[in-house]
Amino acid sequence: MLGQVQQEFGEQGVKVIAVNIAPQVSTLEEFRDYLQEYGAGDLTWAQDSEDNQVARTFNIQGLGSTIVIDRSGRIVYEDAGPTPYPVLRTAVMDALG
Repeated sequence: MLGQVQQEFGEQGVKVIAVNIAPQVSTLEEFRDYLQEYGAGDLTWAQDSEDNQVARTFNIQGLGSTIVIDRSGRIVYEDAGPTPYPVLRTAVMDALG
């Protein structure tokens, strides 16, 4: 699904970044393998710091959270679990204006 967003909207400047917010649970390599298993291996992926700076900055409460940030850096959509593709697609379209 995330790869689908990247593919559909990439030419419009959309960048999907998958962040492992639980580095104490899985290594970066395990996270990469997980993404590849679900067809999202071509995304930019990163690992949060051990003090969970990304999770704290965006107030992420659980794994699978989705955040859409518009071009001005404003959060325009967020949820605490997996987002159905039609909902995510609409949020990205809204962010693009």
